[in-house]
Amino acid sequence: MIKVRGITFLVMTEFHYPVALAFSFLNELMKEFIQLYEPAKLVSAKRPYHFIEFDNTIHKLRQAYNKPQSLASRVNLTDLNAELTLRPPYRLAVTDVEPINQINGACRMNVPQMGVGPPPRLRRMSIWGWIAVLLAVSLISLGFLRGLVALHLSSLEVYNGPSPIHGVMYIIEALVRVAQLYLLFYNTRHRDFESWLALIAQIMCIYFLWDLRDYSQHAVFAISSLSTHLCTIYRRLQDKLPDYHI
Repeated sequence: MIKVRGITFLVMTEFHYPVALAFSFLNELMKEFIQLYEPAKLVSAKRPYHFIEFDNTIHKLRQAYNKPQSLASRVNLTDLNAELTLRPPYRLAVTDVEPINQINGACRMNVPQMGVGPPPRLRRMSIWGWIAVLLAVSLISLGFLRGLVALHLSSLEVYNGPSPIHGVMYIIEALVRVAQLYLLFYNTRHRDFESWLALIAQIMCIYFLWDLRDYSQHAVFAISSLSTHLCTIYRRLQDKLPDYHI
């Protein structure tokens, strides 16, 4: 395996295949690829099959290197061995790709998880989602304002004034609502589960602040929490990656 310009060239051979010829194959493959594709095209590549036509070049080189007796005229083993000494390729061992242990009956691999193309995107926000966002932003502003006012009044030792715990709960409720909006706009690994946790936290905040609001206010806060949660649950990932065609 060799790496040039951020591109990794990897070859898998039989155990008895000469290392010098494998390195020569990678070296020729690298030169053909660099000559065929400009750096700007490499940067703009988004699809996994963007360089599918290069498979023809790989096939021709494989045919040539599968018959080492025909390579005497094009491969200089002395120069190859010298270059191998100066720039040795990275060799993958069996332990790099085989399962190393088992966790809960499942094998864990050494190979890192990699994605192809841009990360998945959520579907376009519906009009009901934007209405839920507008309502949530209004309640977040109100929650921070009431929380700061409650903390300020509690520090003045006003008789029968608000408790500092109420001010903290107002702010916590607003922060949980911010977390709901984050889950609505961005995709996370456990997005649905986190949205349910945020909804439960909102219900607990409403219960704790029950004596400080009337029924209509509680209804507005509950509807806002529930609508944001439902919009998050029903806003799924796009069916396919953008700019991806086969």
